[in-house]
Amino acid sequence: MARELMNPCGIVANEDTPLAPRRQISDETVVIGLFSNQKANADLFMDNMEQLLTERFANVEIMRGYKAASVPAEFSAEFLDRCDVVVAGFGD
Repeated sequence: MARELMNPCGIVANEDTPLAPRRQISDETVVIGLFSNQKANADLFMDNMEQLLTERFANVEIMRGYKAASVPAEFSAEFLDRCDVVVAGFGD
């Protein structure tokens, strides 16, 4: 199943796009990607997100991703293939 990730670095096109369809977390394992730019407090935020999500949902698997703050994000094929949803954290 193909997935599209949005890069929050800026507007590349100005068009009306519908929101992604929402779904309930079911009994299947849901892989949540936590992606950080490693600035101050971004990893602290992601650590807290991981703790809250794994305490609340028994069927959640967390996959962490990182990038340097000054370069565009690049996602590995494994990260793109496995994640059902991604939370991006940008701290300062």
